[in-house]
Amino acid sequence: MLKSELKAKLQRTFPKAKTVSSGRLFTRQLSNLVDDSLRQVFMEVSNGIPIKDHLCLIAVGGYGRRELAPYSDIDLLYLHDGKLSDKVLSEIISKINTFLYNNDKEVGHSCRTIKESFLYLNQIETYHAVLDARFLVGSEILFQKFKNDFLGKIPEKFIKEYNEWKLSYLRERIINSYNPILLSEPNIKNDPLGLRDIQQMYWIEKTNPLADSADGGIFDFYLIGDSLTLLSAYDFLLLTRSALHIISGRKNDRLDLGLQAEVAEFLGFGPKNEIKTLERFMSQFYKAQKDVYFYIGTYLDEKTNLNKKRIHKELSNPDTLYDDIIQFFAESQKNEEEPSRIDLNEIRFASHFLDDDFKNQKSVLDCFLGMLRHKKRIGHTLTLMHECNVLGKLIPEFGACTNFPLFSYHHQYTVDEHTLLILRELDVLIADLWEDPQVQEVFNVCEKIEILALAILIHDAGKVKEGDHSQYGAELALIIAERFRLSEEDTELLRFLVAEHIIMSELSSKRDIYDPNLISSFAKQFSNQNTLRLLYVLTIIDTKSVGQSVLTNWKKEILHFLFTSTLAYLQNKSNVSDTQERIETTLETYLVEKEGLTSEQSEQIVNFGMQIRPSSYLNYNTPRRVYQHFILLHEWIQSGSPFRLLSEKEPAFVTLSIFANADKRMLLYLSGIISSLGLSLVGLRLFRTNNEHLILQAQITDEFGSGEIAEQQIIEIESTLGQCIEGVVNIEDLASTTNIWKTLPQIPDGMVEELVKFANDVSDTYSVLEVRVPDSIGLVYRILKTLIDFELEVIFVRISTSADFAYDSFHIQTKNGKKIEDTGLLLSIKEKILSVARVKENQGIMEISF
Repeated sequence: MLKSELKAKLQRTFPKAKTVSSGRLFTRQLSNLVDDSLRQVFMEVSNGIPIKDHLCLIAVGGYGRRELAPYSDIDLLYLHDGKLSDKVLSEIISKINTFLYNNDKEVGHSCRTIKESFLYLNQIETYHAVLDARFLVGSEILFQKFKNDFLGKIPEKFIKEYNEWKLSYLRERIINSYNPILLSEPNIKNDPLGLRDIQQMYWIEKTNPLADSADGGIFDFYLIGDSLTLLSAYDFLLLTRSALHIISGRKNDRLDLGLQAEVAEFLGFGPKNEIKTLERFMSQFYKAQKDVYFYIGTYLDEKTNLNKKRIHKELSNPDTLYDDIIQFFAESQKNEEEPSRIDLNEIRFASHFLDDDFKNQKSVLDCFLGMLRHKKRIGHTLTLMHECNVLGKLIPEFGACTNFPLFSYHHQYTVDEHTLLILRELDVLIADLWEDPQVQEVFNVCEKIEILALAILIHDAGKVKEGDHSQYGAELALIIAERFRLSEEDTELLRFLVAEHIIMSELSSKRDIYDPNLISSFAKQFSNQNTLRLLYVLTIIDTKSVGQSVLTNWKKEILHFLFTSTLAYLQNKSNVSDTQERIETTLETYLVEKEGLTSEQSEQIVNFGMQIRPSSYLNYNTPRRVYQHFILLHEWIQSGSPFRLLSEKEPAFVTLSIFANADKRMLLYLSGIISSLGLSLVGLRLFRTNNEHLILQAQITDEFGSGEIAEQQIIEIESTLGQCIEGVVNIEDLASTTNIWKTLPQIPDGMVEELVKFANDVSDTYSVLEVRVPDSIGLVYRILKTLIDFELEVIFVRISTSADFAYDSFHIQTKNGKKIEDTGLLLSIKEKILSVARVKENQGIMEISF
């Protein structure tokens, strides 16, 4: 009996994937190796057992198509005529399957007669598998009978039902999809535009009575349209899947970020430690997927008779080509008609004849601006233009982003797909159908939507170049404004929106947005309220379009607060002293009118609030909460307890308010406990009363960014905090563990550069420390402990961790209440933080702004 010869043969063949450069040839060779071994095993097993006339071994599924990836399952059908005993069948199946298991191959098998095969047609997976049936060994007469009496007699109702389902499935999954379909970590087999979608068309054609009865292979059948690009794409996807299997050493179809560089190097795109290698490989991968996308569109229109042409010109006249193409899209947008995919294919072909004059022709540019001003289906129409290679010819600055990967765990799409998704979100706002009434209300009073759309189109165009993508994008914006002959006012608006499109996200995630100085400074950047509204809308839909669940309730909440605070400043033209006076008056009015306090009582509480350090306490807390704190603090002091904890659920998070004696370790205790429970600490603020009591306020969410924190978890936080204060629990041990299963992603080297940044130009009394390092359990605790070890005061913390990296901000000062200006001390802090973050020695950038 053969033992592990198959495994050895396969292993020797795997490296050939580097040189064969054809997924179809490589997977067919692997299939042939398995074929040969199975035939030998079958012959050995059948010696002395009269089974050859009663049994045949049939390859089905991917193995039947001769597309066996290195670690794919071997799918087999043991077809018999019903004359063999169960014992004999079990013995044969066991020996053959055991042989495959011994060679590290997973087996999926079924054992049936021809009659029994009809019983499984109601399962579409089984139906597809048998469509790929291929004879291996045994009774050829029985296999021929299988083809004639089963495959040739599959009831028409099954064929019709399944084919209609596949056509509908492809249209809804691919053509009518709202979400981007080019993903940063695609599943090569099952995600949109993967191998399975191409196979859906193949299975439809397999049942075409005019199809040849070829012996396996997905392109042995004629498919509508130009199948050359599809053939090339399918070949590349098969090869990529094979390389992924070999590198993973297992069945794996998810092309995740941690493996992309190795796959790229394996396939000959260059050294894996060079980012250009990754860019070349993923660009080729996305091009293959887009070729699949366009083929599916034309195929569906042919199959479902949606091929009525609307193009009345042959797009062959070079004198009118530019106007003919842009007018085609303008009319489709105006009439709200969905163009035929066959027509779009014609446009795609004609796009090869658009040269540089296209982007400079006044009639074309005027027509395009008219489309943006039309305020209907802007995103949808621009998406169609991009699919036809027209948008990149008209706006080459955007065209440079085509298929450009971002290599980030929180950016799920390519730059162009991300941009077009934002524009489709703009369509939803224009239709007055956006999910959040707050955002919709702001948008409804916005003006200059066409400039917003143009800014969206190029806001990330700078990412193709190293450096500050916002500033490079702003330079591109000025070039585009000149080309479109925009007015000075519109030019400045376009430049500003592109240059500052991340500032609201940066401020809300890293700064104290309750600081009136920050609000006044931010507000001074705006020439009018409309610009602020447009920037807010852009920030919201940009964040939402980064990936699923990125725009959490927490992020919406803080962005909306930053917007409303800035808008109020612009409307009132307030200054800092006026703001402080207004807050005090508002607090006193609330206490008298809403709480029924006397003037003397309210004055006492106002003085309490004014004496708390830092002074942003009154900005950060509502009058209701200030009054609540006053009462609770007094009750806690009277109780003699070590601390008092209050939890309040907000729309996007839970606020914990802790009253305790002055002890810096309270920061460590709280951050360590929250980490151990698998919760996220998104904000932490420390206040001191004039009696040196602490008011520690923390904002926490679950790991999904919501405020759904179980009551039992709050109880556990309170209980463990007490144990830490009493010395029963070692916070060092607690902070480095978690009681939930959580695996942090492995970050490829060089994908995100570590950063420790100090800003001393933000405030007169504190320094801002920004940290960007790989996330890890207990990271916030370790950074806080580092700062406390340096005898620094931490007055504010903002945590903004994205799946791969921590982006944290700390407002710190000396124990004398001053910002840190000793460069040597700052350098020591930086080195220690990188050390506790477990960043390699001498890595990480340090920036200091004085």
